Amino acid sequence: MNKFVVFASVFGVLVAVSTVLGAPAPQADASPRSAAQDVQTVRYFSENNGPDGYKFTYELSDGQIRSEVGTYKDSKDADGNDVKVLFVQGSYTFVGPDGQTYWVNYTADENGYHPKVGTGPTGGIQPGQDAPINSA
Repeated sequence: MNKFVVFASVFGVLVAVSTVLGAPAPQADASPRSAAQDVQTVRYFSENNGPDGYKFTYELSDGQIRSEVGTYKDSKDADGNDVKVLFVQGSYTFVGPDGQTYWVNYTADENGYHPKVGTGPTGGIQPGQDAPINSA
């Protein structure tokens, strides 16, 4: 059951990312953004607490920010047996090729992936902030 919940959580994140990034590719413009090799890590934190969960945050110089916290909680499986399930809270923000800021705040648990998606400079994770993000 736990492996399924983790798989479903990861699958949900991948679906959301592909949805947000699935827009048509932008046309080249006269002022191309910095090359990928010019992007620097501004902030990075990672902590793995084994059976108690994990958390991480990173910020990049191109405006990407991602932070996530995973904890285990008690639940019941389909047969009524006690099980531990992974509960994830996270957020990521990035600047798209169109110059617009996109953000996703999400949770993932035994019932699936639950995103809140938006655009603009507010609503998502901000520089220096860590998950969980309770606004928006």
